[in-house]
Amino acid sequence: MRKKIKNSLSIKVFLWVFSALTICSMLIYGIVLTVLPRQYQVTWDKQLDANTEILASELQNMRYEDAVKEIYNFCIHNNATAILSDDNGALSFGEIKAEELTVTTSSIATTVSFSDSKTEYALIISSISQTADIILSLMLRFLPAVFAIIFLLSFLSAFICSKVIVTPIAKISQISKRMTLLDMTWKCDIESDDEIGVLASSLNIMANRLHGAMEELKNANHQLANDVEKFKTLEEQRKYFFTAVSHELKTPLTILKGQIENMILGYGDYKNHDKYLPEALKATEDIEFLVKEIITISKMENMNLKDTLQEVSLITSADHTIQAILPFAQDKDIRIHQNISTDMMLSVNPNLWNKALSNIIGNAVGHSPRGAEVFISLQSCENGNTLVVENTGASIPKADLPHMFTPFYRADKSRNKATGGSGLGLYIVKTILDLHGMAYEMKNTEKGVAFFLGLN
Repeated sequence: MRKKIKNSLSIKVFLWVFSALTICSMLIYGIVLTVLPRQYQVTWDKQLDANTEILASELQNMRYEDAVKEIYNFCIHNNATAILSDDNGALSFGEIKAEELTVTTSSIATTVSFSDSKTEYALIISSISQTADIILSLMLRFLPAVFAIIFLLSFLSAFICSKVIVTPIAKISQISKRMTLLDMTWKCDIESDDEIGVLASSLNIMANRLHGAMEELKNANHQLANDVEKFKTLEEQRKYFFTAVSHELKTPLTILKGQIENMILGYGDYKNHDKYLPEALKATEDIEFLVKEIITISKMENMNLKDTLQEVSLITSADHTIQAILPFAQDKDIRIHQNISTDMMLSVNPNLWNKALSNIIGNAVGHSPRGAEVFISLQSCENGNTLVVENTGASIPKADLPHMFTPFYRADKSRNKATGGSGLGLYIVKTILDLHGMAYEMKNTEKGVAFFLGLN
């Protein structure tokens, strides 16, 4: 029970208010019970004294017979008794009953004389003050009822106060618990102009600001996580890139070095310079091509594309690319079908766009078997237009599809130059399309492999 009271503000406030009101009310009633009868007696005595003085002054101008009547009337009006005495005897006015002998009386003595007599009389006025005792008796009689009313009113007042004071504080307490859990999706609906209302309003303002700050922090953390993930990916790609570059350069350089050294030393068949110099030149050209591709990628990653954008016709650029690749396709007996019926104007860098389109179509031709076909078409849908380049007779393993745009990655793990290039072609395409903000994807189809390029 003690623990429950300790942990409940509502019970504490109820007990505090109930106890304070009860004790204060009882103290006030006790003070009234003690002071009121006494004060009434003092006031009555003062009034009797004043009235007696007035009576004495009036009696000085009266005859004895008239004075007796006046004293009698005074006793009736003031609930008093009087004794008028001289040397010859005493005359009494009123009488004290036996049950009144226990009641405290107030007596005032004075001397008077009358107009028809030179004799001085002693006048004693006595008042039987029953009123003060009656008040005390009544207050004691009603004491249980008064205490019951005090308890009832104190209980109701304490209950109302506890509800009025504690209810908004309890709401604020619940809200503070939610705030500790970083839950800001609430509103304190306490509307008042007092300090609690100001506190509720301040909590609402603070919650809104904290919620906004938390959302900004959450977005910043999310962006930071994405940036960190991108950085990790770029770092991995950088490591892979340099590893692949070193590997790609090592092979032709080793071949070139070996051929030149053997020709210089004149070992065996290497004395025939006319045979091995063209091979050395071919190795040099392979190195030159790879270096140019790397330089091209480096330039693209650091260029400002906005200043180089121009309007280019899709059909015109596709036709020029097909004409450039057509001899290579004819050597492999591959037919290229251009089925773009609707022309589009594209805002692109012409050189980069032609490079990407040449790599996409050239890649389709290069990785198709002899006698295959390449279809170039434009498909329209709700999200826009999509350029599709599909080659038949080929397929990419599912495990290799996610890595096709990785630099130097080749599905042919033997990295035979006769079956593919350096592995930078699709990475260059990716870099160019990313610069232009174009969506792209490679998929296996029923006919072969298709490259999908979104054109907005």
